[in-house]
Amino acid sequence: MIDSWTKKSSNGKTVTFTIEGDRKSGFVYSAGMAGRDIKEIAGSVKILTREDVEIMFAHYVAGK
Repeated sequence: MIDSWTKKSSNGKTVTFTIEGDRKSGFVYSAGMAGRDIKEIAGSVKILTREDVEIMFAHYVAGK
């Protein structure tokens, strides 16, 4: 694992974000909240920032 952090969502639930992987095999970004886990696999050699990961999952949850 490269990075893991938690934030409170607007509805007061705790969301745990993780970034795993390496530049050779790609990165896996995940978010978990109250029994709902979301994973996004990216084969890119560029690692996203924490802010990029949070925005990506916010868009996913919003259906964008």
